[in-house]
Amino acid sequence: MPIFKRPHFEKLLTLASQGRIAPVYLILGDLTVTKGLLRRLSDHFRRLGHDVQTLDLSSQKSSNLRSLFGGPSLLGRKVFILEGFEDSLADFKEDFINFLELAKAWLTILIVLEKLKENHPLYLYALEKGVVIPLHSKRERDLLNYEIPAILAAFGKKMERKAGEMLVAMVGEDLCALEQELAKLALYVGERSIITEDDIRQVVSPRPESAPYTIFEAYLREGPEGALRIIEELLSQGIHPLVILSTLVTYFKRLYLLAEIIENIPDLGQLKKYFLFRERLKEAFKELFPENPPKVLARLHPYAIFKMIPLAKAYSKEKFAQIFSALFTLDSKLKRGGLPIEEFYAFLVFLKRLEAIPDRKAGQGFRATSSQVL
Repeated sequence: MPIFKRPHFEKLLTLASQGRIAPVYLILGDLTVTKGLLRRLSDHFRRLGHDVQTLDLSSQKSSNLRSLFGGPSLLGRKVFILEGFEDSLADFKEDFINFLELAKAWLTILIVLEKLKENHPLYLYALEKGVVIPLHSKRERDLLNYEIPAILAAFGKKMERKAGEMLVAMVGEDLCALEQELAKLALYVGERSIITEDDIRQVVSPRPESAPYTIFEAYLREGPEGALRIIEELLSQGIHPLVILSTLVTYFKRLYLLAEIIENIPDLGQLKKYFLFRERLKEAFKELFPENPPKVLARLHPYAIFKMIPLAKAYSKEKFAQIFSALFTLDSKLKRGGLPIEEFYAFLVFLKRLEAIPDRKAGQGFRATSSQVL
């Protein structure tokens, strides 16, 4: 069983349950996804009763490599997850491959790497006698097409595509965090088989890094009161007000940049379907930033950018200047001991008022105090 592409990963688990276990599993590609697959594979071996261990090779001498694996286990196979493997690549030569061949009846090694040359002895051995799992280079595609559906399948659930995109935008691409949220969602929907965007809004816990997305997604639906509810939840988790403020500043930097892009490519802001927007956004980055797209926006999930369009179109350059001034004022008030709930609400109300002010009057600035708006 040589090459197993990502869609056939589940078959590997089935084969292992049938006793067909390879001496080498080589998982190549983005480390976020490869480590998730490694964890699922090693957990499956543990459930089957095999002796799974982790071996860090970074501090080991090449002459001792073979001795590190010992002899056969009394129960099941010995399965080693090799870490620090990058520094030891040169040591896995023909003599070690010969050792693997002799020990294949009782020994299995699991390795994740971003890439490995196809003429490397270990790759050639895995291709002939073991398993090579090459992954797609785009994490978003892997997560939405394979990882999330596979995790949900264990609960007998499925998820709307937009809900999956929203989940990744809010939680990020860490598989452990995604698994936690998916488990919560599966319990929340009960007998329902399909998880929706509304379920994501109700259940997924906001994190500091996803706070701006969550806050302003609520702001667009429910206004300042809805956004304040998310901020209160973040504060109740012990997140410092200045941390929340910092994420808001980053959000508006992204929003300002998105507004600049839409000004240069107006049709981008008119697209109503996400998949069309995502493809047009890629083209826009190439047109406007042929060499280095701005990291502050390029690293953001496209779905989060898509959901930012209404606000990006709501503010002119003059209004953005007032917003950044308001954020500076908010920072000063929080540092002087202002009550976070009151000060954040004052800022949110200011934003709502700013949207309705004609551009020529936007220069009036952020003058509302907490006592004036509450």
